[in-house]
Amino acid sequence: MLDHYGEWYRDRLKKPPLLFLVGEQRRDIIPKTLMDASLATDRRIEVIEKVIYGTGVMASFPTDFENQLQAAAAIKRSPSLLPSRWVVVFSPTGCDSMLRGLGMLDESGKVVPGRRDGKTFIATIGPTTRNFLIETFGFQPDVCAAKPSPEGVLEAIAEFESRLGP
Repeated sequence: MLDHYGEWYRDRLKKPPLLFLVGEQRRDIIPKTLMDASLATDRRIEVIEKVIYGTGVMASFPTDFENQLQAAAAIKRSPSLLPSRWVVVFSPTGCDSMLRGLGMLDESGKVVPGRRDGKTFIATIGPTTRNFLIETFGFQPDVCAAKPSPEGVLEAIAEFESRLGP
C-alpha cells in the first residue's frame, strides 16, 4: 500500500489521508504500518479510522447454541458418524457464551483445565479471535485459520484432522 499509494501522490511531500472503514473490534496493523513514525515524511500515510459496524450477541444465542449442542450430541450417538464436532468462532463477540455452553468456564470466567470432552474442537477465523480466547479466558483453540476466510478455516481443520490420523 505504501508503494502503490505513494506512486499516486509521488509529487506531494504529504500524502492525502486514507479513510479506513472498520468494525469495532479489529487489528491495528494497517494504521500502524502506514503511519509508522520511522517512515520518511513523504512516505507516511495518515489513516482516519471510522467505525461503521459492530457486533453483538443475540439474546437467544446461549439457548440456541445449547440446543444445537444437544442435537449434535444425539446425532453423534450413531456409530456410523465421526466422533468429533467443530465449533468455528468468527469474532470475539459471543466467545463467553460459547465457552459457557460447552461447560468450559468456571465461576470467574476462566477455562477449567480438563473440562474439554476430547470430541469438540474449536477453530478461529484468525489471530484476533484466537488471541482474545487465550488472553480473556485462558483457552487455546485447536486451530486458527492462516487466511481469514471460510476456505482458510476449512484448510486449518483438514490439516489438524490429518495429524490426528484415522
